[in-house]
Amino acid sequence: MRERVRGAGRRVVAAGLLGLAWLTAGAGAALAGPAPGSQVPAPTPARLLLAWSFNPLVTVGLLALAIAYLQARRHLVASGVEWPARRTVYFLSGVGAIAIALLSPIEVYDTALFSVHVAQHMLLTMVAAPLLALGAPVTLALRVAKGRTRRRMTRVLHSPPLRVISHPLVAWVLFTISLYALYFSPLFDLTLRNPLVHDLVHVHFLAAGLLFWWPLVGLDPSRWRLPHIARLLFVFLMVPFHAFLGVAIMNSGRVLAPTLETFQRSWGPTPLVDQQTGGAILWGAGDLIAIGAVLGILISWASYEEKVVAVREDRRQARLRAAGHPIRPVTNTRPPAP
Repeated sequence: MRERVRGAGRRVVAAGLLGLAWLTAGAGAALAGPAPGSQVPAPTPARLLLAWSFNPLVTVGLLALAIAYLQARRHLVASGVEWPARRTVYFLSGVGAIAIALLSPIEVYDTALFSVHVAQHMLLTMVAAPLLALGAPVTLALRVAKGRTRRRMTRVLHSPPLRVISHPLVAWVLFTISLYALYFSPLFDLTLRNPLVHDLVHVHFLAAGLLFWWPLVGLDPSRWRLPHIARLLFVFLMVPFHAFLGVAIMNSGRVLAPTLETFQRSWGPTPLVDQQTGGAILWGAGDLIAIGAVLGILISWASYEEKVVAVREDRRQARLRAAGHPIRPVTNTRPPAP
């Protein structure tokens, strides 16, 4: 029985890593958008509903991640260990958000329309990444894995490279400052002309989002465990940089990438107006998600404090019992409401 559990754990972890590898290799390669200088088709209702791609790399990667997570949860529950259903919902929703970003018609227009590119960016970094982190996949994999597989995973989690890249300051810089390097340099124009660079930017968005939200969510094990006050500061420091980037793009009097003006279309806003719309999305959506993150951290903080108070009360009562003192139950001394 133990050997079967260990074997199942190894298969689940291998499937998850395979899915992640396939997804990383194919992220952004879902749909071939229009090439610079070509005609961009109008986004008709039929095209928006039916123009989905099932690129093997991305599709297989997402399916492998979802199946590995569900299999791990099934083995954990079968062994008598509970796993909150909400975590499963969070993780699968994160997988769905990646599918929408990389397999839906969004990918068709993310090079020709800056506003669509920003929406895709927000889906990967501000929606999919925190949902995946809320699913606590590392914790689930560690609970299922046994023996040598678990020891290997632990060594990876404590390895120097991961310790450096997962440092909150490094994660914050990758998540925030790197956007300025992307949009205010020739790199962004290169992403519109070079499919490989375009794909690597998608990988960066998802990876930077995961590194940023990992310590904020605080469910999976991490070398850098942040207290709740530090998590709030982490978000508050991100908001002005994100907002300033959106405002700067909104107020820009020129198109960030000359390639955006080469796409041929007789519909929709001009490239400059579309770019300003993308800046507004970056600013507004970023602030709304940040407010949601702050509320979530405050709720988590309040729940944590309640648990700490309960643990302290249990310890106090245990000390009283050990000393032979009578324990008086806590009663409500308030008068009844009229």
